[in-house]
Amino acid sequence: MSHPPILLLDFDGVVITQKALEYAALIHLRKTFYKWQNIKHLRLIDIARLFEEADSQNKIKALIKVYRVYKRFIPSRWRRIFFFIRFRRMYPKYEKYETFKPNLEGILNELKKCGVIFGIVSNTSGERLDFFRKKLNLDSYFSAFVSRDDTPLRKPHGYPVFVALKQIKQNLKSPIDKTNVFLIGDLPTDIECANNAGIISIALLSGHGTKNGLEKANPSVVLREIKEILEIDTFKKLLLD
Repeated sequence: MSHPPILLLDFDGVVITQKALEYAALIHLRKTFYKWQNIKHLRLIDIARLFEEADSQNKIKALIKVYRVYKRFIPSRWRRIFFFIRFRRMYPKYEKYETFKPNLEGILNELKKCGVIFGIVSNTSGERLDFFRKKLNLDSYFSAFVSRDDTPLRKPHGYPVFVALKQIKQNLKSPIDKTNVFLIGDLPTDIECANNAGIISIALLSGHGTKNGLEKANPSVVLREIKEILEIDTFKKLLLD
């Protein structure tokens, strides 16, 4: 084995819980003012993620994206604009209470002692990822950070993985062995990203994706909980050595 295992993680739903976004979505869904439609099969996290992925530092671009994305849910144009203003102000206020997913810190510490290299590959904004790098001291665990602002192509394209591996390779003295690189995510786009990049894909069922949707994406490994990552042969052998 030329280098230690490399474990890339999706951010929302894998590293952090996203309870702040869900809470903001709940408050807005309860408001009859917006006259919501077509939301029967949507979960709180679906509403929240649609917004977070459309948001950006450029307020005009963000407004245009949110205006388009929420058209089928909030038919009224001016109510959609009002929703954008209110939601955009609200959810960052609650993210200061966001935490690591349960058990994750312990897992990172155990695997870090064994030499495992970690990176984050996310479709979130660079500004938001930087906020959490400081808040949760992510640099003490992770060697690579890729947001949607760091790559011209987002997941499910495999390019964000290549960007992360390029960052990691700077500190390695050997070529990257893709058979020793893993990506764990909770959405089909994460699994497709890993598969498109030619690395091992791990589906996490305790995140925000559905079991059916994740299995259709054809992951290499399926985990019910994040702690089960320690049972994957590559990591299990490291812990036993």
